Amino acid sequence: MTEQNITYYRQVKNPFPKFVVPKKKGSDQEKATLPFNKKLMAKAAGLTERFAFALFVAFARSQGKRFRMPPPLRLRALEALIQAICYHYDPLLNRVNASLTTIAIECGLATETNKSGVSITRATRALRSLAEDFGLVTYSMKNFDSEIGCYMPTDITFTPAFFEALDISPEAVAAARTGRAEWKNKQRERRGQSRLDIGELISQGWSKFHTRFKENRLKRKVEGEERARAKRDAERSRKEVELSVRAQVNREIRQGKHLSLTFSGVKELIEERVMIRMVKSRRYTTRLSIA
Repeated sequence: MTEQNITYYRQVKNPFPKFVVPKKKGSDQEKATLPFNKKLMAKAAGLTERFAFALFVAFARSQGKRFRMPPPLRLRALEALIQAICYHYDPLLNRVNASLTTIAIECGLATETNKSGVSITRATRALRSLAEDFGLVTYSMKNFDSEIGCYMPTDITFTPAFFEALDISPEAVAAARTGRAEWKNKQRERRGQSRLDIGELISQGWSKFHTRFKENRLKRKVEGEERARAKRDAERSRKEVELSVRAQVNREIRQGKHLSLTFSGVKELIEERVMIRMVKSRRYTTRLSIA
């Protein structure tokens, strides 16, 4: 691509998104990723440049869903998004075990506003194009959960057309699903639990995903509050931070906390919190950091 074309596309902050493998599945990344997922990622690399993708575009144009090939910015977003959903794909559940916000951050398709809000519009549009225009995936939006203060994650599943585009046979998909189910049952046997059939394992896996999401969301909410406080503390002096900590500890004592501490213990608690908040205020990081 010429320099002229690169400077022309300035509609987005990251014109060249790329999926970055997260370091969350263990120290040994090779053992953490399933062989079937590695196969999907290898097969999906460069999908938008192949004749198979051009056929999907032609079918979409014949049905009136599209009028032309997606522009270069959308194609790059699709490439990064496809790599991410292949990495997080669970062959047993036939779903992507990650929220769209997490995927957008790992692909570089998310942006952060001045109020520390994360926008994933670019990833949402790319996913909607894969589902509605080309029929490669399906997705459904969940309802708002008042307990965690946000919507439940988007359920992303693969259609047979997706595996056909990657030249992966139905037998290979079924073998991966059966192997994953057997691995789950062996884990249950080690814990002294009874074996389950594939249907029960799938139902249990779907429910556990939403449970893990709610737990992780509550944890991220606490981290977000600490991140916002660190951003405010970055503009404060140590004396101002100490006054804020004193007011916080005073409020907690009125609520019945720290009653077992002596006066010197309260002073040590205040000094410790001041030190922690000062360190965090100098190491403020945005939510878009992957690791």
